[in-house]
Amino acid sequence: MVNFSTEFPVDSKNSVDDVIRLAREWIAGSPHTTIPKGALDRLPNDDEQSYSTGAEQVTTAIAKLPDFEIGGLRHVRREGGLEWTTSIVALKTSQEHLLSIQVSCVALSTAVRLPEPKKPYFVRQALTRLGGGMDGQIPVADKPFRLDDDEAAIAAALMLGTAKNRLPIIYVSAGFDGSHAIDPDEMARWVSGMAHVVVEPSRKFSYALKTLTNAHNVYGGTVGIYWPESSARKSYFLDGETPGPRDLQLEIAKDVRLALCNRRPRTNCTWAHVKETLARKRYERLKAEGSTELQEYIEAFDADQAAKDAKVLDAEREIARLNAEVRRLNSVRQATSRGLLIPGEEQDLYENEAKDIVIDALQQALRAARRNSRREHVLTALLEANKASAEGKRLEEEIKSLLKTYREMDARTLSALTRLGFDISDDGKHYKAVFHSDGRYTFIFPKTSGDHRAGRNLASDIVNMLF
Repeated sequence: MVNFSTEFPVDSKNSVDDVIRLAREWIAGSPHTTIPKGALDRLPNDDEQSYSTGAEQVTTAIAKLPDFEIGGLRHVRREGGLEWTTSIVALKTSQEHLLSIQVSCVALSTAVRLPEPKKPYFVRQALTRLGGGMDGQIPVADKPFRLDDDEAAIAAALMLGTAKNRLPIIYVSAGFDGSHAIDPDEMARWVSGMAHVVVEPSRKFSYALKTLTNAHNVYGGTVGIYWPESSARKSYFLDGETPGPRDLQLEIAKDVRLALCNRRPRTNCTWAHVKETLARKRYERLKAEGSTELQEYIEAFDADQAAKDAKVLDAEREIARLNAEVRRLNSVRQATSRGLLIPGEEQDLYENEAKDIVIDALQQALRAARRNSRREHVLTALLEANKASAEGKRLEEEIKSLLKTYREMDARTLSALTRLGFDISDDGKHYKAVFHSDGRYTFIFPKTSGDHRAGRNLASDIVNMLF
């Protein structure tokens, strides 16, 4: 079974030969190899070559055509009742240079258990020695891509699947206090070569993003995975199942790896295409030379047919996988979050806002429910399982206390309102306060007031509107 698969751009300054040399170096440097030093020094030219020992076989192949170059290394090793197959392929065109890595492991007997899948060390070597290329607007690297405040359009394109990236996006939104639920730097090292880690700069950033994505963005500390050329997403957040950042990072990394393993290669950067290209070149060379050797034609045809058969088998596997995915999606809704309700288009303006509003509505419904009715029993069970956070109540009391003696917009009041989430602007005769950049919740503050009740009245208006 395939337990690791990825494909990403590398720096185009490298040749296909450079990639194959690095792959051979990786094999030669392995503490597990039995292949003698120097056995893989020679590179093939429009050909393939193999070297094998009792437990290992390494095949390298390179083909160069006017429009592209392609080369690969396939390493097969048997050890401890397991057979490992690693395929490393480089495809270089005038537009880009792609590198694909696929590792599969099968047990040679039913008594042997398959090991836990891991990312090959070669991925790290490739990024260090060859350098990552540009994947759409994002460089392939082992560091997170941190967005600037004016880059909401870039984030929106990544979420809507229009950014022309190949790798999935792990989007780390800013929490209500500006913090992040996971360590973006550690996460980026874990998934380097498999996905991009994109970091939101601030909570305010998500409001602009909401408009650009039609509320398709994760926000408030939630982490989302977005897939290339798709608007599909999956959301992750800290809860009872994943109580710590490490737990969340492990879950995300595992899901990305599994998804890449189950995805059919999206380009011709595959070992099957290396073999097909070499077989076609050999056939064309025989024709050009006017060869009459029947056996050579047969061998060339068989090699070409075998490569095509491998492609058909890959396609059939992908069809089976897609059919299973269709059945899964028909039985469950898209996994955007855990919970009973599907989130609507409104985003929380403070932590747990929507949850607290729903709980309050349930409490009101419970008070109106008939005694000992099914409705009362269901509502009671929901309220026992879901407790309000009281964050809204805390904000409400703080606003009342702050504005209780309001007379003018002094520095202390301005600082406190800003901390509570209000954007304050001078509107001539008055001050205008907008709650979390949402213009629907705009309040007018007098610059000075002689009415001792003005602050209380203002606080009452704000509380009634927001809480």
